[in-house]
Amino acid sequence: MNGEGPRRGTGEGELDPVRRAAFAQELMRALAAHCPGSRAELRGSLARGTADAYSDVDLAWTVPGDRFDACLASVREVLEAVRPLDSLRTDPESRDSRERRLVFAAFRGLPLFWRVDLEIVASPAARGEGHSAAHGDDWSPYASALANAVAATKAVLRGQPQNAQGLLERGLRRAGAPEGPSGRWFDDICRLAGTAAAREPGLSPLADRVLRLAGSHPARLLWWTFPAGVRERVDELVLAGRDIQAVHAMRESGIEPRPGLHLCMDVLTGRHHALADRMPPPPRHDVDTLAAAAGALPRDPVAVEAVRDGDTRGWIVVLTAVLAGPWEGVALADFRIGEAGTGEAVRTGRELAERLGVPFRFAGPDEPDTDTPRWWDGRD
Repeated sequence: MNGEGPRRGTGEGELDPVRRAAFAQELMRALAAHCPGSRAELRGSLARGTADAYSDVDLAWTVPGDRFDACLASVREVLEAVRPLDSLRTDPESRDSRERRLVFAAFRGLPLFWRVDLEIVASPAARGEGHSAAHGDDWSPYASALANAVAATKAVLRGQPQNAQGLLERGLRRAGAPEGPSGRWFDDICRLAGTAAAREPGLSPLADRVLRLAGSHPARLLWWTFPAGVRERVDELVLAGRDIQAVHAMRESGIEPRPGLHLCMDVLTGRHHALADRMPPPPRHDVDTLAAAAGALPRDPVAVEAVRDGDTRGWIVVLTAVLAGPWEGVALADFRIGEAGTGEAVRTGRELAERLGVPFRFAGPDEPDTDTPRWWDGRD
C-alpha cells in the first residue's frame, strides 16, 4: 500500500476484513432462511479470495421463479433485519428483468466501501411481464455521482489514479459540476460530494459520509496528488534515510495550497511502511559492533556521551564517541525513545565506555533539549 494503511477503529476508517466476512455470512444466512429452496453465495473478489480491505460485498441470491416477485418485494425487510440500511437502490438496467435484478445496499455503521451488490436471480425465470413491486429507491444521477465519489476514493487508496480520474470525471458530469477533476483528490472528492448534495438536498447525509470518508485518508489522497517525479524523489530520499529532505520535497512539490508539515509527516510514515521490505536493515547496537566502530575512528575516543536529538519522527538518544584535538562528537548509534528508549541507550553507553576505558556522560537525561552543554564545553 501507499501512504497510511487501512485504519481500524470506528467510523469510515474501520476496514477490518474479518468483520466484513462475518457480515457477509450473516447476510447470506438471512437471505437463504427467508426463502426456502433459495441459496445465497459470494461473488467477486471475496469469492475468489483476492479481496483487499476496500473491497465491497458481492452476493448472488438465487430464488425459485415463482417466488421471484415476493423476494423482490421483501428484500429491504430481509436486509434491514441484519443491519439498518442507509439506502437501497436498484440498477436501472435490470429494473424490468424477469430473470435478474441487481440492487445496491449501503448499511448504517459500515464503511461506504463495503456496499453490498446483491444480484437476485430467478431459477427458472419468473413468469409474467412488466415491472414487479418496487423494492428500492430511485437511482438519481446525483446518487450515482456520490457512488462515483466513493469508488474514486477507493481507486486512489489502491494506487489507481487513472481509474479515479475517470470515475471523478463521470461523477462531476452527472452532478452538473462546472469543472472536471483537478488532480487534487481530496478537493475533487469533496467538491463532488458538495455539488451532489446541493442538487439533491435529500442526499446530504450520504454526502456528509463521503466527506468523512475522504477525511479519514488525507495522507493517502495527498500522496497520489503529488506528481510522479515527486513521488519517486520522496521514495529515494526515504530509502536513503533522508527523512527531512523527503518532507521538504513534498512541501516544495508545487501543489497549491502548500501541504502542511503534519500531513507530510503522515505521508512520510506511510512511505516507511510501504517501503519496509526495501529499507536497509537497522544498524546493530551491540557493544562489540560499537567498540569496533569506535576503534576505526581517526583518533581514540576520550569519552562516550549520550545526547538527545530529534528527527521527523520524534526524539532519539544518540551515542557519540568524543574525540579531542579538535573536539568533536562522532555518532555511533541512535535509540528511538519509545522503542529502544533511554534505558537501553544508557546501558549500552556505559558498557561501551567501560570497554574503551573512558568516562560515560548523558547530556540532558531529564528533558529533550538539543542545546544541552557537551562534554568539551568549559574544557581547554
